[in-house]
Amino acid sequence: MTQNDRYDLAVLGGGPGGYVAALRAAQLGSSVALIEEREVGGTCLNRGCIPSKALLYTAHALETCEGASRFGVMVESFRLDVDRARRHVQRSVKQLVSGVETLLDRAGVDVLRGHGRFADEHAITVGLTEGERTIEAEHVIVATGSVPVTEIVEGSEGSNVWTSDQALRLPRIPESMIVIGSGATGTEMAAAYLHFGSKVTIMELFDRPLPREDHEASEVVMRTFQRRGGRIEVNAMVSRIEDTDDGNKRVTFEREGEEEQIEGEVVLLAIGRKANLKGLGAEEIGLRIERQGICVQDGVSTPASDPNHPPEAMCPGTQLRTTLDHVFAVGDCIRGIGLAHLAMHEAVAAVETIHGLSAHVNYNAVPTSMYTHPEIASVGLLEYRAHELGIKVDVGRFPFAANGRAVCTGKREGFAKLLGCPDTGRLLGATVCGTYTTELMPELTMAIQRGLLIDDIIDVIHAHPTLSEALHEAALAVQDRPLHIPF
Repeated sequence: MTQNDRYDLAVLGGGPGGYVAALRAAQLGSSVALIEEREVGGTCLNRGCIPSKALLYTAHALETCEGASRFGVMVESFRLDVDRARRHVQRSVKQLVSGVETLLDRAGVDVLRGHGRFADEHAITVGLTEGERTIEAEHVIVATGSVPVTEIVEGSEGSNVWTSDQALRLPRIPESMIVIGSGATGTEMAAAYLHFGSKVTIMELFDRPLPREDHEASEVVMRTFQRRGGRIEVNAMVSRIEDTDDGNKRVTFEREGEEEQIEGEVVLLAIGRKANLKGLGAEEIGLRIERQGICVQDGVSTPASDPNHPPEAMCPGTQLRTTLDHVFAVGDCIRGIGLAHLAMHEAVAAVETIHGLSAHVNYNAVPTSMYTHPEIASVGLLEYRAHELGIKVDVGRFPFAANGRAVCTGKREGFAKLLGCPDTGRLLGATVCGTYTTELMPELTMAIQRGLLIDDIIDVIHAHPTLSEALHEAALAVQDRPLHIPF
């Protein structure tokens, strides 16, 4: 691999947004430098999406052994081997990171290992092991990702206070764990460690866990969590963490004006993430920074709350350009927290814009996936948001308890829910909650992306017996004519 001083494109950050930007630019013939301080793959591959799913599959395997007798399989003895579980996570990460490194190498991307910072508008200085090196680039894409928020809780720097980074390394199985925050990270780690044998308590600031998710879906997940012995504290504003005399941690929180306390061996902070901009030199060269991250021009995105807007007019252009015309930003560094798949699509859009191609990202059709127990996935409008915004919707629900595949596998928790527009018949939003239901999202996302009708989903023949049949039935339920539940 050649080492140049000048590149067509420099990418700051090697996570999903960064490495995809580098690969797409290389496909289009650009010379590319990818600057990454740690491992390529970023948080997602190394400390987020991939290790957490590997860890959750270990928890799923334990659950399978626990419930095997109901299917006629007698498992006489099983236990969690922490060392092997840890190696499973490490192998999964290593394989995928190695794959990304190979792709970059074969694409001819120069990977510079070190911290990058703007020296001026077109120059980037990289702190390499052997010293500093400055490169110049015609265009720059900032994809530096995000880091966990910790500093808003007093005592968060103490021992046995973990972020998700530590939890995913599986240092040990604590007797008890207090999880502060019930978003995707908090609930996924809470579910995993609960299966591993920890006594887990979730602390949530708002009046319900998973506050941004569909209300019914969050209720299903939390009922399952509590049924397995988990504890949930809502309306709990955590103020400090401190050590107890016996080596545990004490968490103090306020609820309805009263101060309360809870103790546990380990505290897991899962209160959010923030844009990773430290030492970047972004403001010094004139990039505008706001609370959430780097400011970009997102283009025109038709709100999902406008059911009458034709889908072909949605997001006519995506401008991920910063206040400097030649500098773009994608992913978590522009919003503090985001989704790996969104960062990837933004990266492609930014690169194609740089190359003069037509590019867009439809922000109304971004699927979300939470690997809770059971899983939650959604796209488009959520039912509670429709009510908050005063949008009339027809709602169709179908429980997995009435789905043949779910019954056969014993995974009957959850449902599929579709929201239709009463006037146009278009699909406005969808939520599915159940085991492996995140795999059902492509059909629903494409329907939102293309502005399809509820009738279009009804007209699709869904194979039997599959979980996808629940989508067909939910679509029928929007029109008050489901076949496999009473109406």
